[in-house]
Amino acid sequence: MVSCLGINMYHHFCDFLNLYISQHVNGSFSTDVNIIVWDTSGRSYMDMFGDTWRAFTDHPLIHLKNYDGKRVCVHEAIFPLLPRMALGLYYNLPLVPGCKNSGLVRAFSRHVLYRLGIDHGRSQDGRLRVTFLSRTTRFRQVLNEDQLLAQLRTDPRLHVSKVDYKHRKMSFLEQLQHTQNTDIFIGIHGAGLTHTLFLPDWACLLEIYNCGDEPCYRNLAALRGVGYVTWEGSAGLTQMDELGTYKGGAYDKFVNYTVNPTEFRWLVEKAIMYVFNHPAFPSTHMHPKEEL
Repeated sequence: MVSCLGINMYHHFCDFLNLYISQHVNGSFSTDVNIIVWDTSGRSYMDMFGDTWRAFTDHPLIHLKNYDGKRVCVHEAIFPLLPRMALGLYYNLPLVPGCKNSGLVRAFSRHVLYRLGIDHGRSQDGRLRVTFLSRTTRFRQVLNEDQLLAQLRTDPRLHVSKVDYKHRKMSFLEQLQHTQNTDIFIGIHGAGLTHTLFLPDWACLLEIYNCGDEPCYRNLAALRGVGYVTWEGSAGLTQMDELGTYKGGAYDKFVNYTVNPTEFRWLVEKAIMYVFNHPAFPSTHMHPKEEL
């Protein structure tokens, strides 16, 4: 198979989703298979999400360059769907307006979580579990995120966690475990929001700002069948371009931001109401009416 960027979750999970679809086409979900990565680069392939391959094979990955100069005989082979092909899931898919709750994408999510042994636990104290994904990269940081989090932590309905999904700080399996036990997932535009694929059915993604790439995670949330909330307009968002040297395209992705706390709190409230009112939301959680 042709593998995409192993350092970017959004791109790399196009590989895994299309591999899963290919298993359906082939009519087999056996893990007693060898996967050959169609990579002829002389550089080693860095894969921050390598644990995910365990959902598809019991064997180590094989790189095509390992067979350089050799004659290889293969008894049976399947070439899977290309991860970034035109009109393919999900990178180049022009989603039909109103299309949501893809059974295929939901099945993919459940398949990967089951094969990797990720469990869904219930809230221990009845509060909604809010995960704020912090960025420590050079750009797209939310500079006043601690102020926003302090505000959320005053709400007795919420249990708020701040996480940094860096592979050196938290293994990918640990990341999945945390995501699967999240009711509201908050972050600014970036590949980490691909964790939306592994939220529970009633969860809501709050993309603080889409940085000019409107359909990206809105569509991914729709395909997964979870809620989606984002900033409307640009009022209340302040761009902080400290260097002032970037003159390229997609400018909104190469600056940092401060966020108006009042507007942010309004978005969170929309996400809270979405989760509480979802028919699949576990009844063991605290319902807002019980607080009145």
